[in-house]
Amino acid sequence: MNKKSSEMRILTNEGERLYLTAEERARFLASSKQEKRENRLFCAALHFTGCRPSELLELTASSISIDEQAIVVRTLKKRKLDKNGNIKAIKYRTIPVPEQLIDELDLVFDLRKKALKTKSKQACLWPMSRPTAWRMIKRVMSRAEINGKQATAKGLRHGFGIAMLSGAKPAPLNIVRDLLGHADTSTTEIYLQAIGQEKRKMVMDAWE
Repeated sequence: MNKKSSEMRILTNEGERLYLTAEERARFLASSKQEKRENRLFCAALHFTGCRPSELLELTASSISIDEQAIVVRTLKKRKLDKNGNIKAIKYRTIPVPEQLIDELDLVFDLRKKALKTKSKQACLWPMSRPTAWRMIKRVMSRAEINGKQATAKGLRHGFGIAMLSGAKPAPLNIVRDLLGHADTSTTEIYLQAIGQEKRKMVMDAWE
């Protein structure tokens, strides 16, 4: 494992998972239905985009492309400077999402109407603080009986990456890199470890 990919982990030193499985992600979505509609949509957006909560909290009506059925996200990075000490340029990524999510966002936030008003389309869709968002996510996880190191927004993000690479038609590594806003594929490759481990678990379970 190279230096870049080692910055991100999907297992603790003790071997505990830091990512949600497909079954846990489904339970998270089901649990979110007990939240008010805005929170429910926030959880659905996390599930279908793999975004960081902070990235979603920046979204405005102009961030949602109804025609393209996609969400445009400003990529937030831990490092503000490049290797030469220069400030990194702002980067955006476009994430395709299910039509149903776009429809629900439009209905709840009245996106088409807000798009016609400059002030409205620049207002954040979810005007809550990061701590409030994190507490809500934790509450949904707890209600879904998702416990352990993976029961976090980051665990959901990691689960998205693994899902993109392990489906019936896996997405190319470079596409998943772009969806998650990774600097290069060396970071994204770490999810391939989890795919191998999950496959082994399924095979071993078949013999029990």
